[in-house]
Amino acid sequence: MKKSYKGYIVWMILFCVGMELMMIVGLKNLKLFSLILGNYMLMMITLLTGMIYKNECIYWYSGMSYQEAIEATSMSRKKYAYKHFIRFFITCLLYLFYSIIAYFLSFSFGMNMTICCLLIMVCALSTTSIKL
Repeated sequence: MKKSYKGYIVWMILFCVGMELMMIVGLKNLKLFSLILGNYMLMMITLLTGMIYKNECIYWYSGMSYQEAIEATSMSRKKYAYKHFIRFFITCLLYLFYSIIAYFLSFSFGMNMTICCLLIMVCALSTTSIKL
């Protein structure tokens, strides 16, 4: 396994470009914009965890060194990365389901962003218990 952050850098650029494009488009409906923004963020985080799983680049996670990653077996790296991926994937699906309901019930921008940020934080904090 060769140490590389190229995939992470490409992901970061795509994430930022996507965020900028959303600002440029300038949706007039703030509630719809918040739902699109939340779904975009969660889908991109899920994509990142999927990339880590596929490429076994678990050293991209904070708290994991390249040396620890290289010393682990491929199976354990995959298992570790999969546990992260599946949590973010489920969180992404939950927010997608929430966003459909929120759109039809016209939930506020603040509520949508609060729910999205809370889901991301709870999901991220839940991954701290995952051990290699």
